[in-house]
Amino acid sequence: MSSEAGADRRLHNRALLGVGLMILGLALYPLSDAFIKHLMGTYSVCQATLLRALTRLIPLMIAAFFQGGIQKVLYTQHPTRHLTRLGVNLVYTFAFMFAFSLASLTTIYTFSYTSPFFMIILGALMLKEKVTRERWIAVGIGLAGVLVAMRPGSQVLESAAFLVLFATFLGALNKILMRRLASTDHSLAIAIYPNIVMIAAMLILALISSAAPGFLSPHFTLVWKPMPWTHWGLFAIVGALTAGAQYAIAQSLRFAQASILAPIDYSTFFWVVALDFTWWNKTPDAFTLIGAAIIVGSNLYILYRTRKEEAARKAAASHA
Repeated sequence: MSSEAGADRRLHNRALLGVGLMILGLALYPLSDAFIKHLMGTYSVCQATLLRALTRLIPLMIAAFFQGGIQKVLYTQHPTRHLTRLGVNLVYTFAFMFAFSLASLTTIYTFSYTSPFFMIILGALMLKEKVTRERWIAVGIGLAGVLVAMRPGSQVLESAAFLVLFATFLGALNKILMRRLASTDHSLAIAIYPNIVMIAAMLILALISSAAPGFLSPHFTLVWKPMPWTHWGLFAIVGALTAGAQYAIAQSLRFAQASILAPIDYSTFFWVVALDFTWWNKTPDAFTLIGAAIIVGSNLYILYRTRKEEAARKAAASHA
């Protein structure tokens, strides 16, 4: 790789741009999840996972073609890092897909909001990122707002909760690994490789299911169910939405530290509320609105602290 190409892959200290890209990516994911949950009422976890990966791979490959070619985009000097991250991503994605077949969006997103804790811990341990006391406090307040809004203790704990917590930890680790790759590899490569591996994994499950019926659990068996053209269109929409989300998140990790981006996970709350209202005709109650206000305040404070810290660094540099 040339020095110019290597320079293009460097990490940039542009936190506000990173936050904006993360918000965009996290807005697209709940929408695609709503489509997936709707479709999984008809199709198996494996079939939905395969089609989700296939339909989002297509627009990513087209984008790679227009950004220097597929070979240039997929080039990497760190295959081991990719393999580690791909293994984590494979388990993480399948765990969340399986959770969608067991639990409501509310339950899944409630427990997925534990991600900031995992992100901050892993960011400090693996990336040696400095986490100020103010950010710790803001994340804690934001998570308290999530608990107020969602009230997980007010309902019987679903069995999927532990699966979501496990998947959330892996999701946080996945983002940390993405952050490391963002310093050297193309953002499209970071988004493309997981879909290729997911498709390969689902096809392997299909071969095993065909060669040895009954060998695998029904949850891990890929049995193809014919689909009407309308459902193909819905899966295509899911693919486009998740491809855009993957790319936006990969780019955000290039511009901002994981500890800064961690609280932005809360922004999905607003999209879940909107989807509940428009898709399932559910209106947020007073607890939801109070929690939303706390979450917004927490995120605004994080952005305020980010700007203040950046201004202080620039001032110190100018004096030096």
